[in-house]
Amino acid sequence: MIEHIVLFKSKPNTSPETKQKIIHYARSMQTHIPEILYISSGENWSDRGDGYELALVSRFKDKATLDVYQKHPYHQTFVNEWVKPNIDKILAIDYFIE
Repeated sequence: MIEHIVLFKSKPNTSPETKQKIIHYARSMQTHIPEILYISSGENWSDRGDGYELALVSRFKDKATLDVYQKHPYHQTFVNEWVKPNIDKILAIDYFIE
């Protein structure tokens, strides 16, 4: 299995309401993309995030299903309508889990 972790630094003008909508949309992807085995998203409350404010963690069976997720229209809508207009920087990590 693959764990997919994404951290987001929002643009200075991104409102708290928009951040919550990003989290909500991220969580909703599991109901639209069957390749997602698990997903969670939330806002960082600690002071150890180096400016990263939002996080998304998702799990996939293998690289092929992660690739399907990346190209899925619902994920592309998330990227184009929520991430690109509101997020300044992204850090993503993918690793194998047992």
